[in-house]
Amino acid sequence: MSLREIARTFAKIGTIGFGGGVGMLALIRQEVVEKRRWVDDQQLSVAVAMGQMLPGPFVSNYAEYVGYELRCLRGMVTAHVALMLPCFVLMLLLSVLYFRFGSIPLVARLFAGVQPVVVGILAWATWSIGRANIRGWRSVVIGVIAAAALFLRVDVLLVVVGCGVLGVVLSGAWRGLPPPGGAGLMGAGYLLPAVFFAAPAGRSVWHRAGELALVFLKIGAATFGGGFAAIPFLQHEVVDVRHWLTMQEFIDGVALGQVTPGPVAITGAFVGFKVLGLAGAIIAYLGTFLPSFLMLLGLIHVYRRVQYNRVVKGFLSGVMPAVTGMILTATVFIGRTAVGGPVPAVVAALTLCLLLRYRLEPVWLILGGAVVGLFT
Repeated sequence: MSLREIARTFAKIGTIGFGGGVGMLALIRQEVVEKRRWVDDQQLSVAVAMGQMLPGPFVSNYAEYVGYELRCLRGMVTAHVALMLPCFVLMLLLSVLYFRFGSIPLVARLFAGVQPVVVGILAWATWSIGRANIRGWRSVVIGVIAAAALFLRVDVLLVVVGCGVLGVVLSGAWRGLPPPGGAGLMGAGYLLPAVFFAAPAGRSVWHRAGELALVFLKIGAATFGGGFAAIPFLQHEVVDVRHWLTMQEFIDGVALGQVTPGPVAITGAFVGFKVLGLAGAIIAYLGTFLPSFLMLLGLIHVYRRVQYNRVVKGFLSGVMPAVTGMILTATVFIGRTAVGGPVPAVVAALTLCLLLRYRLEPVWLILGGAVVGLFT
Protein backbone atom coordinates (compact mmCIF):
# COMPACT_ATOMS: atom_id res chain seq x y z
CA MET A 1 0.00 0.00 0.00
CA SER A 2 1.11 3.56 -0.67
CA LEU A 3 1.73 6.34 1.81
CA ARG A 4 -1.28 8.09 0.30
CA GLU A 5 -3.50 5.14 1.24
CA ILE A 6 -2.11 5.15 4.76
CA ALA A 7 -2.72 8.87 5.04
CA ARG A 8 -6.27 8.61 3.71
CA THR A 9 -7.18 5.78 6.07
CA PHE A 10 -5.81 7.36 9.23
CA ALA A 11 -7.19 10.79 8.33
CA LYS A 12 -10.63 9.19 8.17
CA ILE A 13 -10.12 7.64 11.60
CA GLY A 14 -8.85 10.93 12.99
CA THR A 15 -11.86 12.82 11.64
CA ILE A 16 -14.61 10.54 12.99
CA GLY A 17 -12.74 9.16 16.01
CA PHE A 18 -14.90 10.41 18.86
CA GLY A 19 -15.06 8.38 22.04
CA GLY A 20 -11.44 8.55 23.15
CA GLY A 21 -8.74 5.91 22.85
CA VAL A 22 -11.01 2.86 23.07
CA GLY A 23 -13.35 4.20 20.41
CA MET A 24 -10.49 5.06 18.10
CA LEU A 25 -8.85 1.67 18.64
CA ALA A 26 -12.08 0.05 17.46
CA LEU A 27 -11.98 2.22 14.33
CA ILE A 28 -8.34 1.36 13.69
CA ARG A 29 -9.12 -2.34 13.92
CA GLN A 30 -12.10 -1.98 11.62
CA GLU A 31 -10.07 -0.14 8.98
CA VAL A 32 -6.66 -1.86 9.04
CA VAL A 33 -7.55 -5.40 10.21
CA GLU A 34 -11.06 -6.21 9.02
CA LYS A 35 -11.51 -3.95 6.01
CA ARG A 36 -8.04 -3.64 4.49
CA ARG A 37 -6.21 -6.57 6.18
CA TRP A 38 -2.97 -4.59 6.39
CA VAL A 39 -2.14 -6.20 9.76
CA ASP A 40 -3.67 -9.03 11.75
CA ASP A 41 -5.06 -9.05 15.28
CA GLN A 42 -1.81 -10.37 16.70
CA GLN A 43 0.14 -7.41 15.28
CA LEU A 44 -2.50 -5.01 16.55
CA SER A 45 -2.22 -6.60 19.99
CA VAL A 46 1.52 -5.91 19.96
CA ALA A 47 0.74 -2.28 19.07
CA VAL A 48 -1.62 -2.05 22.04
CA ALA A 49 0.94 -3.63 24.38
CA MET A 50 3.65 -1.20 23.28
CA GLY A 51 1.29 1.76 23.45
CA GLN A 52 0.34 0.91 27.01
CA MET A 53 4.00 0.74 28.07
CA LEU A 54 4.86 4.20 26.79
CA PRO A 55 3.93 7.69 27.95
CA GLY A 56 1.61 9.84 25.88
CA PRO A 57 -1.84 9.17 24.43
CA PHE A 58 -2.27 5.49 23.63
CA VAL A 59 -4.07 5.89 20.32
CA SER A 60 -1.26 7.76 18.57
CA ASN A 61 1.15 5.01 19.67
CA TYR A 62 -1.15 2.39 18.14
CA ALA A 63 -1.32 4.21 14.82
CA GLU A 64 2.44 4.79 14.72
CA TYR A 65 3.16 1.10 15.25
CA VAL A 66 0.79 0.07 12.45
CA GLY A 67 2.34 2.69 10.17
CA TYR A 68 5.81 1.35 10.93
CA GLU A 69 4.69 -2.20 10.15
CA LEU A 70 3.39 -1.01 6.77
CA ARG A 71 6.10 1.37 5.52
CA CYS A 72 8.75 1.67 8.28
CA LEU A 73 9.61 5.19 9.46
CA ARG A 74 7.81 6.99 6.64
CA GLY A 75 4.67 5.00 7.35
CA MET A 76 4.99 5.73 11.04
CA VAL A 77 5.20 9.49 10.45
CA THR A 78 2.40 9.43 7.87
CA ALA A 79 0.03 7.52 10.15
CA HIS A 80 0.63 9.89 13.06
CA VAL A 81 0.23 13.10 11.06
CA ALA A 82 -2.88 11.88 9.25
CA LEU A 83 -4.51 10.70 12.49
CA MET A 84 -3.79 13.83 14.51
CA LEU A 85 -4.08 16.62 11.94
CA PRO A 86 -7.93 16.80 11.95
CA CYS A 87 -8.22 17.21 15.72
CA PHE A 88 -5.28 19.64 15.86
CA VAL A 89 -6.81 21.90 13.19
CA LEU A 90 -10.23 21.77 14.85
CA MET A 91 -8.76 22.54 18.28
CA LEU A 92 -6.87 25.46 16.78
CA LEU A 93 -10.07 26.90 15.26
CA LEU A 94 -11.96 26.42 18.52
CA SER A 95 -9.14 28.13 20.43
CA VAL A 96 -9.32 31.16 18.15
CA LEU A 97 -13.08 31.38 18.62
CA TYR A 98 -12.86 30.85 22.36
CA PHE A 99 -10.24 33.51 23.10
CA ARG A 100 -11.97 35.96 20.78
CA PHE A 101 -15.61 35.34 21.76
CA GLY A 102 -15.38 33.47 25.05
CA SER A 103 -16.49 36.50 27.05
CA ILE A 104 -19.77 36.88 25.13
CA PRO A 105 -22.65 36.01 27.51
CA LEU A 106 -24.06 33.31 25.21
CA VAL A 107 -20.68 31.59 24.92
CA ALA A 108 -20.10 31.97 28.65
CA ARG A 109 -23.42 30.20 29.37
CA LEU A 110 -22.47 27.38 27.00
CA PHE A 111 -19.22 26.72 28.83
CA ALA A 112 -20.88 27.10 32.23
CA GLY A 113 -23.04 24.12 31.29
CA VAL A 114 -20.10 22.14 29.95
CA GLN A 115 -17.81 22.52 32.98
CA PRO A 116 -19.68 20.17 35.35
CA VAL A 117 -19.82 17.61 32.53
CA VAL A 118 -16.01 17.68 32.48
CA VAL A 119 -16.02 16.93 36.22
CA GLY A 120 -18.28 13.93 35.64
CA ILE A 121 -16.04 12.70 32.82
CA LEU A 122 -12.96 12.98 35.03
CA ALA A 123 -14.74 11.11 37.84
CA TRP A 124 -15.61 8.36 35.36
CA ALA A 125 -12.00 8.24 34.15
CA THR A 126 -10.85 7.90 37.77
CA TRP A 127 -13.21 4.98 38.31
CA SER A 128 -12.35 3.25 35.02
CA ILE A 129 -8.59 3.61 35.35
CA GLY A 130 -8.74 2.73 39.03
CA ARG A 131 -10.55 -0.55 38.33
CA ALA A 132 -7.76 -1.53 35.96
CA ASN A 133 -4.81 -0.30 38.00
CA ILE A 134 -5.72 -0.62 41.70
CA ARG A 135 -5.06 -4.28 42.45
CA GLY A 136 -3.92 -5.20 45.94
CA TRP A 137 -2.63 -3.22 48.89
CA ARG A 138 0.55 -2.08 47.12
CA SER A 139 -1.32 -0.25 44.39
CA VAL A 140 -3.70 1.27 46.96
CA VAL A 141 -0.73 2.64 48.92
CA ILE A 142 0.89 4.07 45.79
CA GLY A 143 -2.37 5.66 44.61
CA VAL A 144 -2.95 7.32 48.00
CA ILE A 145 0.64 8.59 48.13
CA ALA A 146 0.32 10.08 44.63
CA ALA A 147 -2.96 11.82 45.45
CA ALA A 148 -1.62 13.19 48.76
CA ALA A 149 1.57 14.45 47.11
CA LEU A 150 -0.39 16.35 44.48
CA PHE A 151 -2.68 17.86 47.10
CA LEU A 152 0.53 19.16 48.71
CA ARG A 153 1.58 20.65 45.32
CA VAL A 154 4.55 18.31 44.78
CA ASP A 155 5.85 18.45 41.21
CA VAL A 156 3.88 15.96 39.11
CA LEU A 157 6.94 14.58 37.35
CA LEU A 158 8.58 13.81 40.70
CA VAL A 159 5.38 12.02 41.77
CA VAL A 160 5.49 9.82 38.65
CA VAL A 161 9.16 8.94 39.01
CA GLY A 162 8.88 8.43 42.77
CA CYS A 163 5.87 6.14 42.45
CA GLY A 164 7.61 4.20 39.70
CA VAL A 165 10.63 3.62 41.94
CA LEU A 166 8.28 2.66 44.78
CA GLY A 167 6.66 0.14 42.46
CA VAL A 168 10.07 -1.41 41.77
CA VAL A 169 10.77 -1.64 45.50
CA LEU A 170 7.38 -3.03 46.57
CA SER A 171 7.27 -5.56 43.74
CA GLY A 172 10.74 -6.86 44.59
CA ALA A 173 11.88 -6.24 41.02
CA TRP A 174 15.07 -4.59 42.29
CA ARG A 175 16.36 -8.04 43.21
CA GLY A 176 16.51 -8.89 39.53
CA LEU A 177 18.26 -5.79 38.25
CA PRO A 178 19.85 -6.64 34.88
CA PRO A 179 23.39 -5.64 33.98
CA PRO A 180 23.72 -2.42 31.96
CA GLY A 181 22.66 -2.72 28.37
CA GLY A 182 19.72 -4.10 26.45
CA ALA A 183 16.42 -3.83 28.28
CA GLY A 184 18.09 -2.18 31.26
CA LEU A 185 18.86 0.82 29.12
CA MET A 186 15.19 1.20 28.29
CA GLY A 187 14.31 1.35 31.99
CA ALA A 188 17.06 3.92 32.51
CA GLY A 189 15.72 5.80 29.51
CA TYR A 190 12.52 6.54 31.38
CA LEU A 191 14.43 8.00 34.31
CA LEU A 192 16.89 9.99 32.21
CA PRO A 193 14.31 12.21 30.48
CA ALA A 194 12.59 12.58 33.85
CA VAL A 195 15.74 13.99 35.44
CA PHE A 196 16.50 16.17 32.44
CA PHE A 197 13.03 17.63 32.07
CA ALA A 198 12.71 18.22 35.80
CA ALA A 199 15.65 20.62 35.74
CA PRO A 200 14.62 24.15 36.74
CA ALA A 201 14.40 26.79 34.04
CA GLY A 202 15.05 30.39 34.98
CA ARG A 203 12.68 32.91 33.45
CA SER A 204 15.63 35.17 32.63
CA VAL A 205 17.30 32.41 30.57
CA TRP A 206 14.51 30.72 28.68
CA HIS A 207 12.44 32.50 26.11
CA ARG A 208 8.69 31.92 26.48
CA ALA A 209 8.81 29.39 23.64
CA GLY A 210 11.57 27.47 25.39
CA GLU A 211 9.62 27.41 28.64
CA LEU A 212 6.54 26.20 26.81
CA ALA A 213 8.55 23.47 25.10
CA LEU A 214 10.07 22.39 28.42
CA VAL A 215 6.67 22.10 30.10
CA PHE A 216 5.16 19.99 27.35
CA LEU A 217 8.23 17.81 26.93
CA LYS A 218 7.90 17.05 30.65
CA ILE A 219 4.27 16.15 30.11
CA GLY A 220 4.98 14.09 27.01
CA ALA A 221 7.78 12.16 28.71
CA ALA A 222 5.97 11.40 31.97
CA THR A 223 2.28 11.05 31.12
CA PHE A 224 1.64 7.34 31.58
CA GLY A 225 -1.96 6.19 31.45
CA GLY A 226 -3.28 7.86 28.29
CA GLY A 227 -4.63 11.31 27.49
CA PHE A 228 -6.61 11.75 30.70
CA ALA A 229 -3.39 11.40 32.69
CA ALA A 230 -2.14 14.61 31.04
CA ILE A 231 -4.88 16.65 32.70
CA PRO A 232 -3.35 16.86 36.21
CA PHE A 233 0.04 17.62 34.64
CA LEU A 234 -1.47 20.45 32.61
CA GLN A 235 -3.44 21.84 35.51
CA HIS A 236 -0.41 21.84 37.81
CA GLU A 237 1.98 23.39 35.30
CA VAL A 238 -0.16 25.95 33.47
CA VAL A 239 -2.66 26.95 36.18
CA ASP A 240 -1.03 26.44 39.58
CA VAL A 241 2.63 27.12 38.77
CA ARG A 242 2.83 29.45 35.77
CA HIS A 243 -0.67 30.98 35.74
CA TRP A 244 -0.81 30.92 31.96
CA LEU A 245 -4.50 29.99 32.19
CA THR A 246 -7.15 30.56 34.82
CA MET A 247 -8.88 27.48 36.19
CA GLN A 248 -11.97 28.54 34.23
CA GLU A 249 -10.03 28.66 30.96
CA PHE A 250 -8.38 25.34 31.73
CA ILE A 251 -11.71 23.59 32.33
CA ASP A 252 -13.04 25.03 29.08
CA GLY A 253 -9.93 23.79 27.27
CA VAL A 254 -10.49 20.26 28.59
CA ALA A 255 -14.09 20.48 27.40
CA LEU A 256 -12.93 21.49 23.92
CA GLY A 257 -10.55 18.54 23.96
CA GLN A 258 -13.57 16.30 24.53
CA VAL A 259 -15.60 17.92 21.74
CA THR A 260 -12.89 17.30 19.16
CA PRO A 261 -12.09 13.83 17.81
CA GLY A 262 -8.81 12.29 18.88
CA PRO A 263 -7.11 12.03 22.29
CA VAL A 264 -7.94 14.50 25.05
CA ALA A 265 -4.23 15.43 25.22
CA ILE A 266 -4.86 17.70 22.23
CA THR A 267 -5.94 20.18 24.94
CA GLY A 268 -2.24 21.08 25.01
CA ALA A 269 -2.68 22.90 21.70
CA PHE A 270 -5.32 25.09 23.38
CA VAL A 271 -2.84 25.99 26.12
CA GLY A 272 -0.05 26.65 23.63
CA PHE A 273 -2.29 28.92 21.58
CA LYS A 274 -3.14 31.00 24.65
CA VAL A 275 0.56 31.40 25.49
CA LEU A 276 2.12 31.96 22.06
CA GLY A 277 -0.51 31.77 19.32
CA LEU A 278 -0.08 29.34 16.43
CA ALA A 279 3.61 28.79 17.20
CA GLY A 280 2.71 27.95 20.80
CA ALA A 281 0.08 25.44 19.69
CA ILE A 282 2.63 23.69 17.48
CA ILE A 283 5.28 23.69 20.22
CA ALA A 284 2.82 22.24 22.75
CA TYR A 285 1.70 19.58 20.29
CA LEU A 286 5.24 18.48 19.46
CA GLY A 287 6.22 18.43 23.12
CA THR A 288 3.25 16.24 23.98
CA PHE A 289 3.68 13.64 21.23
CA LEU A 290 7.37 13.62 20.30
CA PRO A 291 8.76 11.77 23.37
CA SER A 292 6.47 8.75 22.95
CA PHE A 293 7.12 8.73 19.19
CA LEU A 294 10.87 8.47 19.73
CA MET A 295 10.53 5.93 22.53
CA LEU A 296 8.25 3.77 20.38
CA LEU A 297 10.75 3.89 17.53
CA GLY A 298 13.38 2.43 19.85
CA LEU A 299 11.02 0.05 21.61
CA ILE A 300 9.95 -1.58 18.35
CA HIS A 301 13.44 -3.06 18.04
CA VAL A 302 13.80 -4.29 21.63
CA TYR A 303 10.22 -5.11 22.62
CA ARG A 304 10.71 -8.86 22.87
CA ARG A 305 13.35 -8.39 25.56
CA VAL A 306 11.70 -5.48 27.36
CA GLN A 307 8.20 -6.88 27.79
CA TYR A 308 9.30 -9.43 30.42
CA ASN A 309 11.91 -7.26 32.16
CA ARG A 310 11.19 -7.24 35.91
CA VAL A 311 12.41 -3.71 36.52
CA VAL A 312 10.38 -2.15 33.71
CA LYS A 313 7.28 -4.06 34.81
CA GLY A 314 7.89 -3.07 38.42
CA PHE A 315 8.33 0.60 37.49
CA LEU A 316 5.07 0.61 35.54
CA SER A 317 3.30 -1.22 38.37
CA GLY A 318 4.00 1.86 40.47
CA VAL A 319 3.19 4.43 37.79
CA MET A 320 -0.25 3.11 36.87
CA PRO A 321 -1.82 3.34 40.37
CA ALA A 322 -0.27 6.80 40.65
CA VAL A 323 -2.20 7.82 37.52
CA THR A 324 -5.45 7.00 39.34
CA GLY A 325 -4.44 9.18 42.28
CA MET A 326 -3.46 12.03 39.99
CA ILE A 327 -6.74 12.01 38.07
CA LEU A 328 -8.66 11.86 41.35
CA THR A 329 -6.80 14.96 42.52
CA ALA A 330 -7.55 16.78 39.26
CA THR A 331 -11.23 15.85 39.62
CA VAL A 332 -11.36 17.41 43.09
CA PHE A 333 -9.49 20.58 42.12
CA ILE A 334 -11.55 21.17 38.99
CA GLY A 335 -14.78 20.22 40.75
CA ARG A 336 -14.27 22.93 43.36
CA THR A 337 -14.36 25.53 40.57
CA ALA A 338 -16.90 23.98 38.20
CA VAL A 339 -19.55 22.71 40.64
CA GLY A 340 -20.83 25.80 42.38
CA GLY A 341 -24.52 25.06 42.88
CA PRO A 342 -27.25 22.42 42.76
CA VAL A 343 -27.71 22.41 38.98
CA PRO A 344 -24.00 21.88 38.16
CA ALA A 345 -23.84 19.19 40.87
CA VAL A 346 -26.78 17.34 39.27
CA VAL A 347 -25.21 17.65 35.81
CA ALA A 348 -21.88 16.27 37.05
CA ALA A 349 -23.57 13.35 38.85
CA LEU A 350 -25.80 12.58 35.87
CA THR A 351 -22.79 12.61 33.56
CA LEU A 352 -21.00 10.10 35.76
CA CYS A 353 -24.07 7.84 35.96
CA LEU A 354 -24.63 7.89 32.18
CA LEU A 355 -21.01 7.03 31.50
CA LEU A 356 -20.98 4.21 34.03
CA ARG A 357 -24.31 2.74 32.91
CA TYR A 358 -24.43 3.35 29.15
CA ARG A 359 -20.85 4.18 28.12
CA LEU A 360 -22.04 7.16 26.08
CA GLU A 361 -19.52 9.02 23.97
CA PRO A 362 -18.37 12.11 25.93
CA VAL A 363 -19.05 14.42 22.97
CA TRP A 364 -22.82 13.92 23.38
CA LEU A 365 -22.62 14.69 27.07
CA ILE A 366 -20.58 17.82 26.34
CA LEU A 367 -23.22 18.97 23.86
CA GLY A 368 -25.96 18.15 26.37
CA GLY A 369 -24.18 20.22 29.02
CA ALA A 370 -23.97 23.13 26.59
CA VAL A 371 -27.74 22.97 26.06
CA VAL A 372 -28.30 22.97 29.84
CA GLY A 373 -26.05 26.02 30.09
CA LEU A 374 -28.18 27.91 27.57
CA PHE A 375 -31.32 27.55 29.68
CA THR A 376 -29.90 28.08 33.17
